[in-house]
Amino acid sequence: MEADEDRALLDACIAGDRTAWTTFVRRFTRYVYFLIQLTARRYDVALDEAELADLHNELFMALLEDDRRRLRAYTGRNGCTVRSWVRIITVRRTLDALRRRRGHLSLDETRDDDGPGMAAPADPSPDPLERLLARDDEARGERLERLASSLSPSDRLLLELIYVKKLPAETIAATFRTTRGAVYTRKTRLIQRLRVLAEQGGLLDGA
Repeated sequence: MEADEDRALLDACIAGDRTAWTTFVRRFTRYVYFLIQLTARRYDVALDEAELADLHNELFMALLEDDRRRLRAYTGRNGCTVRSWVRIITVRRTLDALRRRRGHLSLDETRDDDGPGMAAPADPSPDPLERLLARDDEARGERLERLASSLSPSDRLLLELIYVKKLPAETIAATFRTTRGAVYTRKTRLIQRLRVLAEQGGLLDGA
């Protein structure tokens, strides 16, 4: 099972296996980027490519600090998988970064992710649509294609630019002759529309 593989990989990282660490970073890099962007959008914050890269790098560096103390803090309690744990830490550290970099934001307080009493959110796993969009395989492409068939031509183009070609917001804004903020707004609405279509079409099973 993937969860067991992730746990074994984490244990190898804790033991100091450099190859395992490289694999760990590669396995979760795309997911971490996705979660950082998702968290920022929920608070209407537009992060540029440099900020995204900084947050991504800071997260993985933090996991290695103090002899991999944060990696050692993972216990898997209450059925929390390594992937769910990565999500918890990424979201919390992103919120902390948004507070520091966007002092005007008023965000709900979250507990520090370092202590042994770290509590997972009520739903620590991304919803099925988020998991589908974060995947990078043939099944993901097929499902996105089926979802796109019900969208308008404009929304199909937006879906392709964001999730297939993975273009930055600035490039997409130029394509649509609009602002980056408008792109994020359209993206949020697109995700909502995709969720409805995916649920209606039963495309989220096993996402």
